[in-house]
Amino acid sequence: MGAEICSMPYVKIHGLSPKTRKKFNRALRLTNQGSQSRWLLTQINRFIRNQEMKFGDLLLALTADEEWIVEVVESGAAEPEQICEETGFALVAIERMLSDLVERDILEIRKQGGKTDQARGARRDLYFVTEKYQSKSE
Repeated sequence: MGAEICSMPYVKIHGLSPKTRKKFNRALRLTNQGSQSRWLLTQINRFIRNQEMKFGDLLLALTADEEWIVEVVESGAAEPEQICEETGFALVAIERMLSDLVERDILEIRKQGGKTDQARGARRDLYFVTEKYQSKSE
């Protein structure tokens, strides 16, 4: 048997002992699964497909924490500090989740403050559930 030529990028799985890594490589060869990269890509794609069957569009599906944040925003808490008070999450965690929800087009940012407020630097970001997400979730 010749060496298999693979155009897959090399992936290093951290946390495996040398003995486990050796057994893993051997198991892949014995079952004709290809390289670690190819096997891992197959497993990742299978996992994604199974979760999509369960949850639908993974970019619209919400974790329990994200659902809570969206509910809090829908109820009127539009500032990160208000959301922290309502949920009990740390501000850094809220900011990370808000950023992700905005990126996924579930929440949107609207600026508050007029032109004179802007000159004084008093404009701030407020968060709202997007109409696009509301229509998809109904």
